Amino acid sequence: MAVITAFTVIISGYKICTFASAGASATLNQIVEGDDNAESSPENAGQGVSDNAVQGAKENTKGSSESKLSSLPKALSCSFILPEGFHATETPGYYVNEYYPLESANVTYHVSVLPQEKVLTNAQKAAGESADTSEYLLLYDELTAEKYEELLRNSYDGLYGADVGFIVDSFENKDFDGFPGYLIRSSFIPPDSLTIRQVTAIVLSGNKVFTVVYSRADDDDFEDDITMSLESIHVIQK
Repeated sequence: MAVITAFTVIISGYKICTFASAGASATLNQIVEGDDNAESSPENAGQGVSDNAVQGAKENTKGSSESKLSSLPKALSCSFILPEGFHATETPGYYVNEYYPLESANVTYHVSVLPQEKVLTNAQKAAGESADTSEYLLLYDELTAEKYEELLRNSYDGLYGADVGFIVDSFENKDFDGFPGYLIRSSFIPPDSLTIRQVTAIVLSGNKVFTVVYSRADDDDFEDDITMSLESIHVIQK
């Protein structure tokens, strides 16, 4: 099994490949950050998210002035063990099973470095400008199952050009070595495809958000392997 570790990293122009048999594995990071250069069709590797999803993130954070993430301890790194038989692809942070495409399960790993506060002039303060360089990430410290489902549903519906019935099956607050986060199980059905099952682990810290997405088609038997990999997630404080 390979151990995946990330230190101070932000993936520039990060895009997630979509394998048709497994569906997309978009992370919430992509949606709240946006990707102006991304394509928005599964035929083009599933890169990108819908404008509606990004707008939804803006509306959900409208009026927020300070992220609670800034009060959390900072993380040096996050690591986890890939399920046995998975290997890296040419896309950074994207891993597939050795028997792909017969076995279509995949893992996506993304690290988002949180923006630093800007120093505002008196005029900027008077105009009500936020000191945070991005309001998107404020969504993380008040994420709910309803918000997550809305954002991902809009993203996948826009990606596939159809209603894929994205739903959140379970949404838990979870502790990862003293760092708060979420464990989310969800599913959706792309056109002419089997149901896609996803497990998403989101780890929050004062300087980074780590996201691991495990995605498999309904007939891929990797539930035990995914559980073992989830249990191997560890975070080291900076």
